[in-house]
Amino acid sequence: MSNLVRSPASLLAPFARGAVSLLSPAKTLRDLVRNSDPDVPLPNDDPRWQDFSLARGDQSMAALEKELTWRPEGQFVHATFVSHRGAGKSTEILRLTERLSDQYEPVYIEATVEMDPFRIEAEDLLLNMALTVEQRMRERGTPLPADLLKRVTGWFDEVVRTTKWAQNYNAEAAAGVELKAELPFIGSLFGSLKALFKQESEYRTEVKQVLRKYPGTLLQSVNELLDAARGLLGERDLLVIIDNLDRYEPEVIDRLLVQGADRMRELRTNLLLTPPISLLLQPKSAQLDTLYSCHVLYTVRLRRQDQQYDAFDGPGRNLMEQALSLRMDLDTVIPEQEARDRLIAASGGAVRELLDLVTQSAYIANGAVIARADVERAVALRRQRMRDLINANGWLDALVKLARDKQIFPDKACMDVLFHRLAFKYNGDGWYDVHPLVAEIPEFVNAQHDVLRR
Repeated sequence: MSNLVRSPASLLAPFARGAVSLLSPAKTLRDLVRNSDPDVPLPNDDPRWQDFSLARGDQSMAALEKELTWRPEGQFVHATFVSHRGAGKSTEILRLTERLSDQYEPVYIEATVEMDPFRIEAEDLLLNMALTVEQRMRERGTPLPADLLKRVTGWFDEVVRTTKWAQNYNAEAAAGVELKAELPFIGSLFGSLKALFKQESEYRTEVKQVLRKYPGTLLQSVNELLDAARGLLGERDLLVIIDNLDRYEPEVIDRLLVQGADRMRELRTNLLLTPPISLLLQPKSAQLDTLYSCHVLYTVRLRRQDQQYDAFDGPGRNLMEQALSLRMDLDTVIPEQEARDRLIAASGGAVRELLDLVTQSAYIANGAVIARADVERAVALRRQRMRDLINANGWLDALVKLARDKQIFPDKACMDVLFHRLAFKYNGDGWYDVHPLVAEIPEFVNAQHDVLRR
């Protein structure tokens, strides 16, 4: 099992849904669904992992591993790992941290799980980092010094003491509702603050406004905890991973990581972040790669850019099918080669898209296997959702232009379609194209014909 430490709510996520990593390839549609959850990244030793590097055409993982391995003594790596959503970043991160387990003690935080899934600010990030690192050090039998914890929690208590939330919290603690004797005070106080920050409320606004009056002290308090943790690790060092940041709107992460880069870069720990790819492609406040080292994970390439959307070229198709075979007995559950090829081509090379389509096909299937007709019904549902999304937001022209030129352009709609997985970036010369199912939408087909007639 990996040494990777995940934040409290996500610690058992890969194992809480039936210990799927221990299952042999599925022979029934029910087991297929259980074995193909696209929302759970694979642990490092999971037999379902497939190496897609040949079809991605990049060396992003190797480069990131070298940056962390070759880090000069006394310096910290503050890196970003970007891709289209669903490309497999989380799984690759889990495997990377296991390979580096002799050098790093990794702490993994799923931002959208541990914090507000729509809005995240520096206070949320710093608080969760402090809480998770403290918990990890306690769990591994090397707790942070009691006097340091008392000093840090005392500062937090002093700062928020006058807020309405703190008054209610202290009253409940005194009554024995919140504060339990077996819990360290940092876990109780910080845990309550964390719960407060996860949902919009007047209390959250009030407490954050108070903390913002002391940005330097807040950062220093977290750095003291990080320093203490690193001192207890001996020859190893901390690596804090903040995952799922690409699920937030780019404007939210721009404020956190770009406008707030000075604060992030002052954190005395190695930091791996996963911002939306649009912040790299179309900077808002400043260029992301001037503030952090950037590593890009491409989508799996299934074809050449001059080929039709259902064509195959190179190793991508076989690797995608092999990835399915590691999760299911293909001859038993998807016996038709045409059905498999349709699923793979319709995914556009995005692993999440492939697993979503396979799962939906299993739900739709009337029999014991997934037939081509089942795949077409699942594809039709996905295509209709895309169609509604495109038409409701006026993204058709942007998609037609991107499909024609195979490159991005300076338009917000272009970044929006990348964010919503309606288009992908591929390897080679670095070309873009729309999702294959977008190319089947009637409005898109008609618009392309209009362009050709001009």
